[in-house]
Amino acid sequence: MELKVGDKVRFLNEKGGGIITGLISTSMVKVAIEEGFEVPVLVNDLIKIEPNGAADRFFDRPANVSVKIPEPETAKRIETEKEKTTYDESIGDLVSAIYRQSGAGLAEGIYLIWEPHDQKWLITGNIDIILVNNTAFDSIFSFMLEEDKTTFAGVSYDVIPPYSKIHIETITREDLEAWTNGIVQVIFHSHEMQDLYQPLHAHFKVKASRFFKETAYQEFKLTDSKAIILHIGDIVSQRIIHGGVQSKLDIDPAVRQKIDAITPTALIDKHRTGPREAEVDLHISALRTDYTTMPLDEILLYQIDYFSRMLESAITFNYKRVTFIHGIGNGVLKSAIINQLKDYENLELRKASFARYGNGAIEIVIHNDNRA
Repeated sequence: MELKVGDKVRFLNEKGGGIITGLISTSMVKVAIEEGFEVPVLVNDLIKIEPNGAADRFFDRPANVSVKIPEPETAKRIETEKEKTTYDESIGDLVSAIYRQSGAGLAEGIYLIWEPHDQKWLITGNIDIILVNNTAFDSIFSFMLEEDKTTFAGVSYDVIPPYSKIHIETITREDLEAWTNGIVQVIFHSHEMQDLYQPLHAHFKVKASRFFKETAYQEFKLTDSKAIILHIGDIVSQRIIHGGVQSKLDIDPAVRQKIDAITPTALIDKHRTGPREAEVDLHISALRTDYTTMPLDEILLYQIDYFSRMLESAITFNYKRVTFIHGIGNGVLKSAIINQLKDYENLELRKASFARYGNGAIEIVIHNDNRA
């Protein structure tokens, strides 16, 4: 990054910023800060603010930022309580680094998560709503909630630095209904871009009842927490080529195969049968080896719980189709599964192949339209 006297900058790893008043060397400059002092700062610890740029107004203030990503060989896990920054009322939101190395297998894109404020109590207490930027671009976003079918309320807008997350709001469980239906729009920006990317427009909707089920909360490596997760858009499908938009269908098959192969570690992966597809056998003999001593009611509860965890994992990691083998039996397990599906809006229940499963399986098609 080339800096010169007069450039406006902000600090990468602490609050504030200032104006460059002198060049000490190729790697260090003098910065005049708000308090009237000049301080020497490494160039790598600064972010240049482009004058009159579209995003300039977002940065012209002290920033609650911690976004420097260490190299993989020296990266160390930051303890959660240290990694969290302190709320600054002059900003109204929190920005901090994600655990990029821990989530190396996750698709690069934008994630919206609902993270229990106290990780010891997943289904009680307040919830932090967080937008995660797992890309190499500055992400200029707008976050809106749907008030009715024709009206949206603008809640927040800002810029998330590369590989960072921003805290949108902390809400109570009583407010969940109002915070589970809305739209996120994102523009991807970088000072040097080899490719162009179309803006992301994602409508999200989650049934509030899911927040009261522990199985709905999945491990999310980028934040080192359990949360309800929506992958609202990947950077690959937003790329523009030859004057047009490159849709997922337009991506070179060899490239798409590589992308599909880079699947994050997830519970559903052990049942994977193909790209974004899985088959889960819910017979207790397929799930546990010590089932012979389990009472029948305990077996049913275990099967339902396993079904819920696999379904949540499949939704979180963008699976398209999951076949659940429930067996014939007396139909109790099948009825329980169908009842569980009432908590979801983006699923389609179908009969599984009779030739292969008889009447002992159902197929669930997941429509990845960012609604869960």
